[in-house]
Amino acid sequence: MDNILDLAGIGIGPFNLSLAAVSEKNKFLKTHFFDEKPLFQWHSEIIFPDSDMQTAFLKDLVTGVDPTSPYSFLNYLVQNGLFHSFMNTNRNVVTRKEFELYCQWVAQQMPEKLSFNSKIETLRYDGKFFTIENKEKKFKTKNICIGTGISPKIPAFTVPYISKTFFHAKSAFLESLNTHNKSIVIIGGGQTGIEVFRNILKEKWGCAESVTLVSSRPNLEPLDESAFTNEYFSPNYAEDFFTINIELKKQIVNYQKLSSDGNTPAYLQNLYNELYYAQNVVNSQINFKILPYRRLESVSNTNSYYELCLSNHFTQKKERLNADIVILCTGFENSIPKFINSIKHYIHFDESNCFQVNKDFSIQWEGSVNNKIFVQNFSRYEHGIFEPQTSLMAWRSAVITNAISQKTIYQINNFAPNFLSYESV
Repeated sequence: MDNILDLAGIGIGPFNLSLAAVSEKNKFLKTHFFDEKPLFQWHSEIIFPDSDMQTAFLKDLVTGVDPTSPYSFLNYLVQNGLFHSFMNTNRNVVTRKEFELYCQWVAQQMPEKLSFNSKIETLRYDGKFFTIENKEKKFKTKNICIGTGISPKIPAFTVPYISKTFFHAKSAFLESLNTHNKSIVIIGGGQTGIEVFRNILKEKWGCAESVTLVSSRPNLEPLDESAFTNEYFSPNYAEDFFTINIELKKQIVNYQKLSSDGNTPAYLQNLYNELYYAQNVVNSQINFKILPYRRLESVSNTNSYYELCLSNHFTQKKERLNADIVILCTGFENSIPKFINSIKHYIHFDESNCFQVNKDFSIQWEGSVNNKIFVQNFSRYEHGIFEPQTSLMAWRSAVITNAISQKTIYQINNFAPNFLSYESV
């Protein structure tokens, strides 16, 4: 029994790294986390010098529930001699690269809890314990937490064209991209799309002949980061949201989309200023267009270039574009990892084949109440719009820590009431 884990985390992204750090407060817990990557990486393919986080730096891995933790972003600054210089920048947010460096530093502080280069290939359940196995070793654990992250969302009809000239932005092809004298079309008007668009204009990969951004959105819509909207990203709101009707939840989450999936307003302003300068001051060599209200309908490959058929939802007409290179910035999606297949018959899924998630972020299944399967970022329509974001990851880690500890390690309900009240009066 001494060798049995209380929790095995599968995947080491920010969410499970947060759980590894937060769960340390219970010194009696035995936890270990596994990832197939050689080190901590967080969407490294699409981190540009101008890529900022969309949440304040205090919403780090731990501070929201334990500001005294040695794994806080402030302690990272202090331990690396950066505190005073950082404060002089007067920033509320950090770049995504800085956040990745911070997470890598945290990972280095707990090597005994984290195993990289360790892909979990099999999972079994015997009624008392889970057994997980990589190429070298087996581990028994009472509980598991799935934090395997998201994967690129690629429209099915584009899959046959995937290559070094037609690819999703989150791929190795972006690093080796050569845009010199090429016509580039970017599909997607979210944050990744506009970052790729802006960096092409900055000639990061060479001087392109043209770059066109195609977006299904009516505009390059900004993130709503106003004070009252940010109450959606609070434990109190998450608690209230969990109790309401599931159909109503879906309507609310879809309505709240731009509180989570909009473009950073300051980034949009900088981009607009640069476009003005490029078009009206220096007459940029790169021809650029932004085409909103369009959706990619089909693709054909003709004489070494791509012909894209678009539907214009503004004019209700069809349009065609030619491109040497197409970059898909079509977002990301959750996918249930394959190692779950061996116990899938125990698990309750909804009509969309998604996990049914309990309040403590464990899923509903037929196993023992003493064995739980926790999931990170699989519960947007159960817990709320915050689920894919880093805003409440420390609080969620505290909820899971209490659940596996079977006692209160963290006070997770002692927050001042929100100014917006949704309860019956």
